[in-house]
Amino acid sequence: PLRDAGYHGIRTLLSAAGVPFPPAREITDEAGLLAAAQELTGPYVLKALHVLHKSDAGGVALRLADRDALLAAYRDMHARLGASAYSVEAMADLTDGIELIVGVNRDPRFGPVAMAGLGGVLTETLDDVAFSLAPVSALRAESLLRSLRTAALLTGVRGRPGVDVTAAATVIARITAVAAAHPEIAELEVNPLLVRPDGVLALDARAVLA
Repeated sequence: PLRDAGYHGIRTLLSAAGVPFPPAREITDEAGLLAAAQELTGPYVLKALHVLHKSDAGGVALRLADRDALLAAYRDMHARLGASAYSVEAMADLTDGIELIVGVNRDPRFGPVAMAGLGGVLTETLDDVAFSLAPVSALRAESLLRSLRTAALLTGVRGRPGVDVTAAATVIARITAVAAAHPEIAELEVNPLLVRPDGVLALDARAVLA
């Protein structure tokens, strides 16, 4: 059973199931931050861990060009939030990418229910999601994506290339399989799941234990 529902614990669990993430290091101080900057290639992302709604709280900094920008962001964030740990990550290339949200909630009557739809900052605005009992197969995940009101975004509109829907569906199936296999997980969410013309990357994940 999963005992560490923290960010890196969830990343590890999902990675083992074949869900791809950008490289990341968990750090607790400046020395760790600088070591991480040396190991990973910039630009960087910095996230405060164990902070609820971290993006709303100013606990996420993107597009940090180099080590100095990373250090400045860390000092600012730590002064404001004082989090016990942070994640330093390689910034994914967002060019031509579409952000999806994938979630699984354990319903008392139906068991695990999967949700997939438009993610990132658009989640609340568009409210374009589809539901299915979990785990879902890759085939079912693909039909969920194609049933979205904004499905045209996935196939490419206005000169934008289409994204790899098949790869996205495979990863969605893996995420739902993890949640279904772990009854101790009440809630699992990957948002955003970045889908590009050439593949998929999970950029953030969280879980709530029952």
